Amino acid sequence: MGHLNLPASKRSSRQCRLLDLISAAFFGIVIVFFLLVFTPLGDSLAASGRQALLLSTNADPKQRHRLVTLVELGQHHQPIEACPAEAVDHMPCEDPRRNSQLSREMNFYRERHCPLPEETPLCLIPPPNGYKIPVPWPDSLTKVCVLLGSFNSSIWLLG
Repeated sequence: MGHLNLPASKRSSRQCRLLDLISAAFFGIVIVFFLLVFTPLGDSLAASGRQALLLSTNADPKQRHRLVTLVELGQHHQPIEACPAEAVDHMPCEDPRRNSQLSREMNFYRERHCPLPEETPLCLIPPPNGYKIPVPWPDSLTKVCVLLGSFNSSIWLLG
C-alpha cells in the first residue's frame, strides 16, 4: 500500500483512469445482464429474436403450403425426406428449446405450446430403434407385440 502515500505528482493518473473505465464497464455489463434476466424486458427481446429466427428458416410459406396440400391429396410422387436421427423423440408441443424462450412468470413456460403449422418441420420422423410394425386388426385380439417379441394370448391363459 506504499503507492497510496506517494505525492500527487508521482501517481500515474492514466492508470487510475483506465482502471476506473474498466470497472465502470464491468459493472454496467453486470447491471444490463441482471436487467435482461430478471425483468420482462429480456422476455420481449427473446421473443423478437425468436420471430426473426422463425422467419429466416421458413422463407416461403406459400411454397410449403402448396407442398403440404399436394401430399395430403396424394398427388406428390416424390419421397419426402427423413428428419435427422435426433428427431426420433421430437414432440412439437413439448419442445424444450421453444419452452426455454417463454416467460417464467406464473410458470407459463410449463404449459403446452404447439407451434403453428408453418413452423413444424416438413420431414418424416424416423421410428425409434427396435420399433416393430403393430399387429394388424384381427390378429391383435390374440397377439400382443412387445419389445422382446410377440406373445400369443394362450401364454397368458396358461400362466
